[in-house]
Amino acid sequence: MVAKDKDSASLKERRKRIRSVGSEERRGYIRTESSVSLTLDMKDAGIDKMITAATRNVSATGLMVEADREVPVGSEGKMGIETPGSHNPVHATGKVVWCSPAEDGGKFNYGIEITSIEEDNKNTFLKFLCDAIYKVSDI
Repeated sequence: MVAKDKDSASLKERRKRIRSVGSEERRGYIRTESSVSLTLDMKDAGIDKMITAATRNVSATGLMVEADREVPVGSEGKMGIETPGSHNPVHATGKVVWCSPAEDGGKFNYGIEITSIEEDNKNTFLKFLCDAIYKVSDI
């Protein structure tokens, strides 16, 4: 019961920060901590092999990922997002909007804007996102 109240308070606090006047928060959607595997096909950016990465956080319009390889800002490519409970990855396309070295060294963090999700994968992604936001099913 305490976890439910804590999660609920945390969600309310995040919403309050997003809505506050003068806030530096520019995101239009709540971003939630979530770690799932994904693959990035950035052949159009001149990267010849598939990149395996892990999400650090996720929102309805973007992902923060960590990978062993740097990806140039502006790169666009295909993603396969491995969502829990799904037999197939969510197929989407995205664009790298920022990239920086990770604190632990040797890895890179970058933000990917989701530019499209295949029509038959939208519900799978939405369920994954809702489950991540509302970790306690009866909030």
